[in-house]
Amino acid sequence: MRPHKEIPISTVKRTILFFALVLHFSFAFAQEKKNIQIHFENDNVAVKKGSTFTNFLVIENKSSEEITIQNIMPQENYPGLLFYPKNDFTLAAGQSKNLPVKLIANLDFMKLKSNEIKFQVSYTTSTVTKTESTSFFVDKDENKNIAIYTASYENFINPASPASSIMLIVENQGYSKRTVKIDLQSIPDGLEMMPKQQTISLEGLEKQTVEIRIAVRKQNTLFPEFNINATATDVLNNEIVGSNTLYLVILSNNRQIARGNETVNGSNFAEISYNENSSGFNFLQLRGNTSFRVTEDLKSRFNIGADYYLEDGRYNLYDTWLELEKKNTVLRVGNVNSNDYDHPVFGRGGKASTKFGENNQIEILALENNYNLYGTYFQQTKGSTIMGAKYGFGNAKSFNGKVSYIFDHDPRFNIDTQVANATSSFLINDKHTIRTEIGLSNEKGLINKDENTGASMGANYEGKIGKWDIQSINSFATKSYAGIKRGSFFSNQRISRQFSASQRAFIQYQNSQVDPEFLSFQSAPIQSGNTANLRYYFNSTETLGSGYQLSLKKWNFLLSPKIENQKTANIYTSQELFSYRMEANISTVLGAHGFNWMAEYSYSKENNKADWFNSLRTTLSYRYKSFSLNGTAQWNAISVFDLNSYYDTDRNFANYNVYASYNFQMLKNNLTGSFTAGTYYSELYQNLNSNISGNLEYKVSPSWSTTGYFNFSGYKSTAAYASSGSYYQFRVGIKKSFTAATALGNHKVTFQFFEDKNFNGLLETGESAIANEIVKLDNFVAITDKNGKVVFQNVPEGIYTLKVNESASARLMMDPVIMVNKNINRKVGLVKNIKVSGKLKEIKQTYDVLETDVTGIVVYAKSEDGVIYTAVVNQKNEFEFFLKDGKYNLYIENDKYSYTQPNQTIQVTKEGYSGTVVFEYKKKDTTIKVKKF
Repeated sequence: MRPHKEIPISTVKRTILFFALVLHFSFAFAQEKKNIQIHFENDNVAVKKGSTFTNFLVIENKSSEEITIQNIMPQENYPGLLFYPKNDFTLAAGQSKNLPVKLIANLDFMKLKSNEIKFQVSYTTSTVTKTESTSFFVDKDENKNIAIYTASYENFINPASPASSIMLIVENQGYSKRTVKIDLQSIPDGLEMMPKQQTISLEGLEKQTVEIRIAVRKQNTLFPEFNINATATDVLNNEIVGSNTLYLVILSNNRQIARGNETVNGSNFAEISYNENSSGFNFLQLRGNTSFRVTEDLKSRFNIGADYYLEDGRYNLYDTWLELEKKNTVLRVGNVNSNDYDHPVFGRGGKASTKFGENNQIEILALENNYNLYGTYFQQTKGSTIMGAKYGFGNAKSFNGKVSYIFDHDPRFNIDTQVANATSSFLINDKHTIRTEIGLSNEKGLINKDENTGASMGANYEGKIGKWDIQSINSFATKSYAGIKRGSFFSNQRISRQFSASQRAFIQYQNSQVDPEFLSFQSAPIQSGNTANLRYYFNSTETLGSGYQLSLKKWNFLLSPKIENQKTANIYTSQELFSYRMEANISTVLGAHGFNWMAEYSYSKENNKADWFNSLRTTLSYRYKSFSLNGTAQWNAISVFDLNSYYDTDRNFANYNVYASYNFQMLKNNLTGSFTAGTYYSELYQNLNSNISGNLEYKVSPSWSTTGYFNFSGYKSTAAYASSGSYYQFRVGIKKSFTAATALGNHKVTFQFFEDKNFNGLLETGESAIANEIVKLDNFVAITDKNGKVVFQNVPEGIYTLKVNESASARLMMDPVIMVNKNINRKVGLVKNIKVSGKLKEIKQTYDVLETDVTGIVVYAKSEDGVIYTAVVNQKNEFEFFLKDGKYNLYIENDKYSYTQPNQTIQVTKEGYSGTVVFEYKKKDTTIKVKKF
């Protein structure tokens, strides 16, 4: 066995000394971290564009030694940063300071990608030098909605044309860049739209114009009014961020005036109304929906839309459904609709969906493609039978996807259709995103036995490399693909560069084609050379353009030249339009006034003819608070579809459109409503249309309202054998509003606040409820009613802090930290704090006429348990505290003046404090010399 070596004593001593030093510095560091506290007064600050705001940086020295603040620096060069403290200063032991940080929420500030404002503070003590970071978050008062609209309220479609087009404006009303997917759905079914789905990328406050080609299916002999439901979905989180209903009027020389289908709007209400039309279709209407709990863990939602026609005694039931939800499973029966299928899905039937895991969801549905649920007014024709399933998977951040399948049996066309579709989205990092899509379909004619198989695929990329933004959106579907993208090719390549926070430029190439192929009409046999049994149309647009965007203070400018070639064709005719275009856009917001002007000039020729012609389309929009005025003018053809509608050989025409709207709230918000009015003159279509409508709701009580609606339209033809006509409709009704039910998994928290005069925590005789009191449950804010009650609905499980009247006069008699894991109904006593008033009084020397200003000087009140309260001297040289009973040390640390008694001790009792605290002061280093004669 080897001999054991002894460890030298010097080594032991050095080791012990080393560990002692480590422990000392570790302890010192821990104490420093605990005793030097740096934070902002408010963790979150609500900001509004154009306004200034201030947050105070609070530095508290709770250690036993003096510290020196050496440097306060913002994490980055924040736009709109007006002021922050830059001078060194010291903080004595036990002292704290509130330092203002002031910013203005200008346009560049609102466009900041991060809502976190971070500062670094460096300080030294006798032992260490440290730099700490602190931050606060801004809640931007911005509209994060994606607006989808057209330049005019109504869009006119000529059914004699193989396809028409409308220009869809997609606007990012927020300040951050967004990539959204636009989905379109025809209500009722009967429009063929291309593309029905596309993805676009929008910078902050950017607008893009998208062309939608529309064809009316030929089996319709009576052309109804159509609505197009447009939905915008954020591709990053798959949330719906905008939607709108676009109104289409199908032109006809023999119009049956009838009220179109109307979707129920609003929530938790019931309304019954009387509707009268000049066409004689007078009816009673019942609309409404409500949410309620069946059991503790089963929630139900019910929606109804019903009409009763007085003259015929007939009725119609539509948009009516019942939905049951239990935990993560939802069952819906009645009228059903669904999205994210590569096929229109709406009708009457049932749908069930369930979530499992973190982000997995499966849905199955079976329905008949018929808008009406049941009724005796309209003939109940047999619609398509649709069955489908959808599975969504992935995580919320880096990867998600969806697989769907639809089977459609159409007895009217005698065609069976199957469509399978899969999409996936990969977020490589915060700068690169890839989205892929693939689809397969099969169509089979049940009489002629013809069959088509088709496929679609798509690949999108969005990335950022330095100051360069790259977007590539691509999709292709074969002619016979039975999904939404049938026979389409779409390629959009866009490269943009950010030169500064206010300047950027881009170049863009876009090529879109629609060349679908359909099965034969099964009502007639296939015959060689018989074109009546075929459907054919072709549309394409190819554009190469660039643009430059500039922001100067409140003004935004866009200049965009482009080259464009459009083609359209059907069995009978074809058209082509080649154009050089220049688009300009100017917009600004001046206080409550908003202006937006857009103009597009084109130098074009048609069908490869030698003659060129000029055209112009311009739109001016003005907004003042809730009032908006829009005007559009067009001279000569802008699109290839205009070429199909010329009446004169000189090819010159003018169209004008003026539209105004006003939304209002008055009588303490009890009366709300809107008015719209517009007129449209078309030399191209040789007609004049005008319309005025209004919608009113007056609250008789918090839960009862009266409602009203009117609409008046006029039509006049300017062609030979001119005709004219008018139409009116009005509605009056009464509406009952219901309280929203609490969602599953959440809880209802109720408090009743009262003045606890005897401090025992019980509501007793003689103690009154506290009305109109602001109450906060973390960031949720409410106000008590006349009985002192406040209710927080849909509160998720968690720990919350209750705050009441933070500014003055009262304090809670309970622990403000509340655990919410069930419904809570609690009485909360408040004890009125005692008001302590004081003032600053100057002691002047004889003949001293120089005025002093003590406004803004801080007075401190330190309680026996070490809590420090602050008050600020106002313009009358007065200050006030609201304190609970106890002994306080009142003092002033401002050294601008000399104080005779800068520290005073007072005793506050439950009975109050009747005295006035006076701090006397005089000027420093001021001597009045009197010369005697």
